[in-house]
Amino acid sequence: MDNMHATYIVEVDSIENTAWDEIVSRFADAHHEQTACYASRHWKGRDSHLLLRKGGEAVAGARVTIFKIPILGRGLAFVRFGPFWRAEGRDADPAIYRAVIEALVKEYAVSRGNCLTILPRPSPDFQDQEYAFLRDMGFTRRRDMLDAERYFVDLSLSEEAQMKSFSQNWRYNLRQALRTPLEIRFSDSQEDAETFAALYQEMMSRKGFDSATPVHMTSALIAALPPRLKPRLALAFHEGHLLAGATIGLFGDTAYYMFGATSSAALQLNAGYALQWSIIRRLGAEGFRWYDLGGAAHEPGLRHFKKGLAGRAGRIVTMEGEYDFWTDPLGRLAADAVFGARYLRRLRRYGAKYGRLPAT
Repeated sequence: MDNMHATYIVEVDSIENTAWDEIVSRFADAHHEQTACYASRHWKGRDSHLLLRKGGEAVAGARVTIFKIPILGRGLAFVRFGPFWRAEGRDADPAIYRAVIEALVKEYAVSRGNCLTILPRPSPDFQDQEYAFLRDMGFTRRRDMLDAERYFVDLSLSEEAQMKSFSQNWRYNLRQALRTPLEIRFSDSQEDAETFAALYQEMMSRKGFDSATPVHMTSALIAALPPRLKPRLALAFHEGHLLAGATIGLFGDTAYYMFGATSSAALQLNAGYALQWSIIRRLGAEGFRWYDLGGAAHEPGLRHFKKGLAGRAGRIVTMEGEYDFWTDPLGRLAADAVFGARYLRRLRRYGAKYGRLPAT
């Protein structure tokens, strides 16, 4: 590090997975993609990590996925929904964000010759600031998001204010759902995780879809993450039958709708509305600031549902895209090859699902 950041100590690939996730749990901007439990399984050992300490205390870090092109000897170093840099209970310090970005550049772009790509964590409060920092530090935006809009529910509202915030159609459907005697259960048991995964697979088969969504990770995350990061299942039953379910990630100041599934009977009973209402009430009572519903994947019906749920008081955040930094032209070439292959895979999946190419 340079003299400006001489007080920071950088650690690379030296922290055991359990210890890493304990560290992540202390940050308000944590995300499941930045945990060792998720990254090491999802990316099958291609992950690296960097931690920044000051005065012996962890102040920032990032889980980095490495995709190498053998012939070029260079690759892509991808930070997805990171780095984390806002320790819980402390004011956000832009100097820490700059320091961890400088450390990532030095390690993965300069020393290793990769193209470093950063996709900031979507946030109504800090995302725009992070994009501005990246531009100021020499990063270049080179790829837009195919599904750029993220829908956030404001969990600071009272139940009455939250109900008024919903769109008129969403509020009507919720009231219809509440007339049905549904049982909503919150759980972190392995048995319920397996039941939910089976419902998801049944839904995909019924709709004729082939999804790359790692819903099977729910069991692993429940088993391995520390208590503060352990995801929770929300399940809706009617007369003993599971109608709908969701995996809710609990990370820092934000809860995430990670995976969802419904049965064929759920739509008739509006079970998804009752389930989401229970989730919002539970998360608000537990002190989470935002509920990230994710994107809409170019599905008009899903967009209508999420927009109505976020409501007038919520936020629709537009993600700018991925930002790159490279010092070696071969690193940029390697990253372009990796992202080109990713784009082709997405086109194939989208075409198989909708029979057409995505709108740009």
